[in-house]
Amino acid sequence: MSGPSHDLSPAVPVAPAAADVLVRPDKLLDVARIVEEQANALEDQLVTKLDQLRIDAPSADVISTQSVQAWNTLIADGDRSYAGQVREYVAGLKRLVSQLREAAKDYRISDEEKAAVFGDRGKHGA
Repeated sequence: MSGPSHDLSPAVPVAPAAADVLVRPDKLLDVARIVEEQANALEDQLVTKLDQLRIDAPSADVISTQSVQAWNTLIADGDRSYAGQVREYVAGLKRLVSQLREAAKDYRISDEEKAAVFGDRGKHGA
């Protein structure tokens, strides 16, 4: 395809960075479950609706074929397309889920280690 390409990056939402999300430690797994459900729902919609993003040329003339090719490139095909950026957004959400689960595991282990260090001091009022 010849001609200028367009960047759709500003039109696609960006996955929140870990620093943007504050979660109480005891709610990490709940948040991970909710984010995962939403990521899966978005991924399912992308899979079922992706064919609707790609269009066919209404005729074989140069304008129709090139404009449809440009549309499909920008919207449906390739890593920088709208569909590709939504896939990356979903992947970012799934990475966030992994980070939340890992943090929950680390938090649980940390609490268990603290309990082991302090032993049964709480039982004796110390």
